[in-house]
Amino acid sequence: MKSVYKLTPVSDYDIQGIESWLQDMALRGLYLKKYRPLFCTFAPGPARKTRYRIEPCRRAMDDDLPCAMLDLYEEYGWECVGDINREMLIFSTQDENAPELHTDPAIQGEQWKKLYKRARRATITTPLLTLLIIWCAGVQLFEHGTPITNLITTVSLPLVLLCICLLVSLPSVFVQKRDLGLILRQLEDGVPLEHRAPYPKRNLSSPAYFTIIVLLWIALILGQYILPLTGGKLQPLSDLQQFPLLSLAQVEGETFTPYTMASDGYVDYANFARQEHYLLCWNSWEVVQTGQWDEDGTWNRMEIFWYDLPAPLSFLAEPLAKEQLEHSMKLDEDIWWRADPSEGGTWSVTQYPKAGADDLALARREGTPFQTAAAALDGKVVLVQYTGHGDLADHLTEIINMIA
Repeated sequence: MKSVYKLTPVSDYDIQGIESWLQDMALRGLYLKKYRPLFCTFAPGPARKTRYRIEPCRRAMDDDLPCAMLDLYEEYGWECVGDINREMLIFSTQDENAPELHTDPAIQGEQWKKLYKRARRATITTPLLTLLIIWCAGVQLFEHGTPITNLITTVSLPLVLLCICLLVSLPSVFVQKRDLGLILRQLEDGVPLEHRAPYPKRNLSSPAYFTIIVLLWIALILGQYILPLTGGKLQPLSDLQQFPLLSLAQVEGETFTPYTMASDGYVDYANFARQEHYLLCWNSWEVVQTGQWDEDGTWNRMEIFWYDLPAPLSFLAEPLAKEQLEHSMKLDEDIWWRADPSEGGTWSVTQYPKAGADDLALARREGTPFQTAAAALDGKVVLVQYTGHGDLADHLTEIINMIA
């Protein structure tokens, strides 16, 4: 016999709503086989009046069903047909003469009190956990003072969206406490529970929320563990076909002598191109070019970071270029680019608004060989970091060509 699946229209702690819904489903010839917060499984059969009752019975993951309790209820004509979050058991009967499971509200209230205390603790622990996750997301997003770069090149966005989902779901924790509190107070007042109550006919928010959460976890796993495996391979500069590369030899001129760290059959770690894949930027490159040390101790070197943002994020190209340039001037990117702030003069930045790019700026540090330039055009961004004897201002066209 085929099973029938129905979306669960009520929350897990709307006890009277669940009982009413299951009783109405039985009148339609659908009998509960498996309860789930998102959807339930039913077995079709002849429509009959069926009573459902929910009993608190919290169990650990490795605990079996309480046999003594089940045997006692079976003697009174009730059968256990499911459980809810390993905290409550669902009983049903079609025997009109089967007595109610409880006749003393005070004793019944003692059973619900444990669940209520747990729900009350959750109103403290869940917000604290949410704040912790939000703090972790904020740390990752604003690490190094580059939120746009981190948004594009890390899993910050799925993590931020997950925080938003947690905040949206936070009120449900207090709703659970409220629902259990109402049940407990009613029983403590000696008033038996009603087993019929109105309930929503459908609830589309739960499936939508569940789908969003699953997609976010997939995005987190994909961005954190899978995508890094698809990139990161070092390639010779000659294999770079994605954009016309501004070479270190062009900037240095005829006196340039390349430096290599490669032996036969090995990658040259001083001159390479490397592609990286990110969730929000599938196509990004890092290019390293290195020349020989000069007699005065200057190391001729150029690093290029290139990003091709997808169309929905193209509006971030200009702020990304500005952020990259500002961060580059801090001289803390790596060992080669690091310098003593007390050495040399201050940075001077020159803007080129009519050079043919949406944004183009060049910065140089007075009294040092450090130069850096950033440009953005049509959703593409390039950052150039350079030390040597040339002048990046003489190669603005080549810089723009890398993103044109």
